[in-house]
Amino acid sequence: MIYFAEYKNIIKLGLPITIAQVGLTLQGMADTLMLGQYNASDLAAAGFANSLLIMAQLLGMGFSMSSVPVIGKLYSQRRYAKIVSELKTSLFADIMQGVLVCLLMYMCYALLPFIGVQSELLPQIKHYIFILIPSLLVMNFCYGMKNFYDCLTDTRITMWIVLTGNIWNIIWNWVLIFGRLGFPEMGIVGAAWATLTSRILMAMLYILFFVNNKKYALYRRLWADSLISKSSLMNLNKLGWPIAFQLSIELAAFSGIALTLGWGGDSWDATSALVAHQVGCQIASFVYMFYIGIGSAVAIRVSHYFGLQGWNGIQKSAHAGYHLIFLIGLLATLLVFVFRNSITAFFVSNDNPQLFTRISSTVVSMIVPLIFYQVGDGMQTCYVNALRGMGDVKKLLKYSIICYALITIPCSYLFGITLDFGAVGIWWGFPIGLTIAGILYFRRFLYIVKEKSVDL
Repeated sequence: MIYFAEYKNIIKLGLPITIAQVGLTLQGMADTLMLGQYNASDLAAAGFANSLLIMAQLLGMGFSMSSVPVIGKLYSQRRYAKIVSELKTSLFADIMQGVLVCLLMYMCYALLPFIGVQSELLPQIKHYIFILIPSLLVMNFCYGMKNFYDCLTDTRITMWIVLTGNIWNIIWNWVLIFGRLGFPEMGIVGAAWATLTSRILMAMLYILFFVNNKKYALYRRLWADSLISKSSLMNLNKLGWPIAFQLSIELAAFSGIALTLGWGGDSWDATSALVAHQVGCQIASFVYMFYIGIGSAVAIRVSHYFGLQGWNGIQKSAHAGYHLIFLIGLLATLLVFVFRNSITAFFVSNDNPQLFTRISSTVVSMIVPLIFYQVGDGMQTCYVNALRGMGDVKKLLKYSIICYALITIPCSYLFGITLDFGAVGIWWGFPIGLTIAGILYFRRFLYIVKEKSVDL
């Protein structure tokens, strides 16, 4: 196959998505960087709290992805009235799902004193989580609007919105964490308020783009007459929940297992392990955002081809996407390896040299498993998005349970907790599950394409 045209189309779609995803990662990284400069205790608390909040956030993001194969397919068929109906239905579904997730998170908040967290970190964790839970509902709305714009190939809108929200978050982190411009010094509480207000700002900008952009005049005219469809609502739930649970199970292998680091170990302490894990997650997330940008572009391209039953185009998009992801992974891991000894200083202040040394040595040792899992991570990111673009999601949940719940989490717990290797041991469980997942998703993609193309 000749892939050059597909490379161009994926990059054109994926670059703004990548920039937006990097912006979202930088939003979390801004908290990490500034709290790291503030004190290690607040950084450790934010790392633990984000392990819970990211799980809830992924439930919303995954659920909202149900609209991608639906709206993408309709867009390729130019069924504009139906697109508006699906948008209205998907936003309603996303908000209702967000209400449910917020209620579950408040239940988790009430249980925090009983899950073995170190007592000195508990007050900061509770303040941070309590403020940010309502922002999960706001983000669900943002995800729904993002998917709408992306499926219509206008991926630059989300890029500008996220960059604006990111600038807001960085400025107010600086103001509220450290107490600048006459505001009180709030530490981790200031970081939470900065993040909450930046997400509200992004939701308002999504609405303003829809209301004022001439490109969406047709969709605005159709809005009043469109209805929330009961059958579409059922279909979105049928597609959305498997994706949401699949993403959550995947994240549990990364952030969920970090909850056990709060217990500490015989040869390592909880604070240095949590901070090192937080630094490692920020590095991995930064690289992964480039993957997900390309993967999201693949999902959009596949959904368009799927609407036209273009199976050759579906194959080209998926394979071209993986070529690009593999190249990005190669370059990124090379840079991380070269600068491995200086990475920690970028995230954590050296005001406590003994603690800094422990954190730095742990981060350096975590670089090796991070490099090992890039091939599997790139493969699973590309082909899982190709399958989502076709609406094939039921098998994905099964594969995630096998790879992450039954393989990665037990391996990470064995190496990290049972064998007492701490954060480094937990990270050695990741390459195994990611590689197996990548192979399973790739095989499923080939099977679906072969089966459907033969039926035509």
